[in-house]
Amino acid sequence: MIIILIALASCQKDPEELRDEYVSNMAAAVRTDSLESYVSWLEDMGTRFALADNRREVARQIRDRFIAFGYPDAKLDSFSLTNTYRSITYTTMQYNVIATLAGSSADSVSIIGAHHDNIISAGDPFTIVPGANDNASGVAAALETARVMRKYKFRPKYTIRFVTFAAEELGLDGSRDYAARAAARGDNMIMMINHDMIAYQPSQASKPWYVNIIHYDNSYGLMSDAARLCTSNTSLMSYSDNTYYNRSDSYPFFMNGFRPLFFHQDETESTYHTVNDLASGCNFEYCREIVKISCSLVAERNYQSD
Repeated sequence: MIIILIALASCQKDPEELRDEYVSNMAAAVRTDSLESYVSWLEDMGTRFALADNRREVARQIRDRFIAFGYPDAKLDSFSLTNTYRSITYTTMQYNVIATLAGSSADSVSIIGAHHDNIISAGDPFTIVPGANDNASGVAAALETARVMRKYKFRPKYTIRFVTFAAEELGLDGSRDYAARAAARGDNMIMMINHDMIAYQPSQASKPWYVNIIHYDNSYGLMSDAARLCTSNTSLMSYSDNTYYNRSDSYPFFMNGFRPLFFHQDETESTYHTVNDLASGCNFEYCREIVKISCSLVAERNYQSD
């Protein structure tokens, strides 16, 4: 009997090993074809420009996709914006989208985010702006992570919110509104993970591929954990170049005292902010590897054993 008990004990995995295996398996469930389908779907909306008449419908469709994944309380979070664009002043209602995976404790929250609007530098953004890489790819990351966590029946220790932001291209306005209100509420935010332009990698056959994990003065520890998970759970190599630290939705969270990370591709494509930013130009295998890192990081930080 003693020999049997010793043998059984030796076969048991410690809690950290069980966590790592669970997180790795969850990350592996991220699907390339799912990411491509979300990006193509968003591209087919015609435009997601923040001042276009369909801006509320864009947000509603994203909300409905979260609902379909098992987040019945997904909602639009509106705010008023006055903005001057090409010498014309507009006052509009804008709509962030929020889906919530409740944690065992409501004391803290993690944010998985991306902006859903787009723009073009030349031409008419009110009509055709595909915005596949910038930033349907980021929205796809939030949607796919939400899908995978429901599939795995993930029960996080702390609440996870999936947020897609409006009006990033006009001045980070959706994230400014959300972060300011979160600070006013006194939210205890474990992390904010931002995805912006994560699907361009022209070297289809040449590897290793690289991902830029942009960190802030208060999030070096998060970046270190993300780099470790990048090594253990993906085929990517990581580095941190903070050149664009203030040019996406993670920045307002930092300015409000929260700890953000910003996942960004290694290279910038010539189709940036043009009508040629199409799903056909995206590398969804590369995109999947980046999503696996952020999914792993949030799952690891919110893991709890049964």
